[in-house]
Amino acid sequence: MTDKSPSEVELQFYYFGLYRVLQRYRVGTTLGWIVVFLGAVGVPLGWKMGTPHGLIDIVMSAAVILAGLLVVQQNVSTLSSYLNVPFGARGVNDSRPQVLDEIEQLMREVDSGGWQEAYHAIGQLKKMETRFGLPRLGEPHP
Repeated sequence: MTDKSPSEVELQFYYFGLYRVLQRYRVGTTLGWIVVFLGAVGVPLGWKMGTPHGLIDIVMSAAVILAGLLVVQQNVSTLSSYLNVPFGARGVNDSRPQVLDEIEQLMREVDSGGWQEAYHAIGQLKKMETRFGLPRLGEPHP
């Protein structure tokens, strides 16, 4: 453990950046699943066997479902890309703030987990805010 505080660059990337990407992930995947749900609801509503209009409705519903799934996939890919940016190399005697070690561990948990870990990580970052005396999340930061 160390009393060293993180630099502004480290805060911007690992603390504020992770929080922002997790927020976007949560909003994006939620919207994507809502679109999938709406497309699925459209299937029985547009089902008119044997009519060209019914076929178009089914194709449109399938397209909406596919679009929603693509939105979800894009958000998962974006989060995964962010989480896999390597932390700076450290020598044996190099020390860094404990908060960065905890954020690194949190990023590994999210990367190896799923949506529940990602949502939980938002709460963990907010707890770190008070534990380590970090700037408030969700507010403008210079």
